Amino acid sequence: MTQLAETLFSNTPPIAWQQLLTLHGSQKNTDIKQVTYCQGQFNISAQERQVMNKSNSHYLTLIGPTITSDALLNLLSALSQLQGSAQSSGDIIIYPPATYPLSTDPLEHSTATQGDIVVLGFAKLLNKQRQQFNDTLTSWSNDYHIDYALSQTLPSLKQPGVVLMDMDSTTIQIECIDEIAKLAGVGEQVAAVTAKAMNGELDFSASLRSRVATLTNCPEAVLTQVADAMPLMPGLELLIATLHQAHWKVAIASGGFTYFAERLQADLGFDAVYANELEIIDGFLTGKVIGDIVDAHVKADTLHALAQQYQIAPQQTVAIGDGANDLIMLKSAALGVAIHAKPIVQQQAQVALNHHDLEGLVGLLQAANCVEASWS
Repeated sequence: MTQLAETLFSNTPPIAWQQLLTLHGSQKNTDIKQVTYCQGQFNISAQERQVMNKSNSHYLTLIGPTITSDALLNLLSALSQLQGSAQSSGDIIIYPPATYPLSTDPLEHSTATQGDIVVLGFAKLLNKQRQQFNDTLTSWSNDYHIDYALSQTLPSLKQPGVVLMDMDSTTIQIECIDEIAKLAGVGEQVAAVTAKAMNGELDFSASLRSRVATLTNCPEAVLTQVADAMPLMPGLELLIATLHQAHWKVAIASGGFTYFAERLQADLGFDAVYANELEIIDGFLTGKVIGDIVDAHVKADTLHALAQQYQIAPQQTVAIGDGANDLIMLKSAALGVAIHAKPIVQQQAQVALNHHDLEGLVGLLQAANCVEASWS
């Protein structure tokens, strides 16, 4: 095993550390199998000393347009100290960094078209350390505008999988019912109820029916107007293309309406959509929803049904949403991701994307490739 001081890495971006270490290894005739960090030292080994196969092992995935050496070294130092103070192994496994696309259109991002991924491994992370880790990570994330995911499993694009998405404020940047209500003259009334429902302050099904009732006699043409102007969440098209290229399934489960979900399916190629159906008679809304409401439990059940239908392993399931009615779905997935989420969802979700849009999920799904990659 060779030890290298962290100063060697301080002026080199992490994405270039593989080249730096490969060069160092070739000079020492070392075949690098594992790189770990502990208390200011990088340990370069020709053997795997730390193995990630225990029930209390975790992966930490970092994604951002740029991850600097300063940012990563600060985090490594802080987390290594936490490991040491808990009388746990201070060794942090560092996997070869990689990049992920930020857009399908390079012109959309003037500063960068690729983001950086760094995956760290903790062979032993005790439950009592989790809160300290999360506090440190939250502060670091806000300082450097880098999103992170601390998880025990990493879904892999090399195996079949499924992503189930909320629609309003997740695949698109609006709440469709609020936009309909604005055009129907009851915007403020409906938006106030929507906000409370998304924060978990109201029963979702009852609140949806009451909001829809205010739309009685609204012309169907209003729905078309809203559907024609739906702003997609940035990164949505990149995410769908990435998933389909990897032979994954991607679907919508929404407490919103089929009128909009089916438009998205036709335009973008979702494999399936599940939402609520507005009753429309003679070109006007009746103020009623047809059938049962797609609520939090239905969303979670839909995830399980899709995994069973397509024979997807449980560790290959991903869910993403922003509201309280997404929480059960997020907790049912191997990787549950909150995006620009309400406070209650941020607090309870396994992963929160605050500095990315949907391209962040593309980055997270590339993490398994880093773990499988070789340093030399």
